[in-house]
Amino acid sequence: MDNEIDIKKTNLEISLIKNPRVFLFYIITWRDELSDNNLSICLRLYLKHHSIIALEYNLKQIFRDELNGYKKSWNVLKDFYKLMEKKIALIFILKKWYSVYSNEEFWKLSISEQIDYLQLTKERFLGIYDCSKGGIIYYNKLYSLLKSSNNKTIMEDGIIRLEIILKMFGPTLFQSMDIPLITVKDYWELTNENLIKYFVVIFEKFSELLNQTIKLFDSYNLICIQINNLINPTIIKIKSNFIDSETEYDDIQLFCQN
Repeated sequence: MDNEIDIKKTNLEISLIKNPRVFLFYIITWRDELSDNNLSICLRLYLKHHSIIALEYNLKQIFRDELNGYKKSWNVLKDFYKLMEKKIALIFILKKWYSVYSNEEFWKLSISEQIDYLQLTKERFLGIYDCSKGGIIYYNKLYSLLKSSNNKTIMEDGIIRLEIILKMFGPTLFQSMDIPLITVKDYWELTNENLIKYFVVIFEKFSELLNQTIKLFDSYNLICIQINNLINPTIIKIKSNFIDSETEYDDIQLFCQN
């Protein structure tokens, strides 16, 4: 059985390969000279530096028979394509979001920063409706106030809130969700009932949009982390003379297999 692989050295060598297709067949041909663990590490590093080739050719299908008996190596390819399939599917959805959300500041952020930005946007949006920390939602209060008075100050406050929401999301996003954009003149001509309905529609649609979008970005971030972990193998050495139970021993074995 071969010795424990030098990951740092192997990573550099694989990154400098001039003929990655030939090298791939080379390591599969000489797989008998490698342990399953070392072969799996080579494949992970190969996927790290030559993922385009891996996406161009389905290596899982090509080397299905050759990797028979190499469970770890086979799982590397299986997990890679499973994760990439999920990532690509999410990218198509993200592209739709990109096409309707015109916010240059947002798109310059890292994925984790984008998630924080969306969470903050959700809090701000709920704050506009007076419900970020609970309490009576704005359109319910507005309904009560309009029933008792058509005070101009109440109506002007509604305009300010709508302007903030429009600035937050942009007109394209409104249109993509079939929410009509109205002028100030249109606003003043709305009946009390239609005004309330307008605020309700905006709240319900954007609340759902923000919840789903945060889940989308969370899922994409998780997939990216999993792919990054897969293609960046590390040797973890646990030094301990004390294992208190069979459960701890099983946990350590499981941890070392990842």
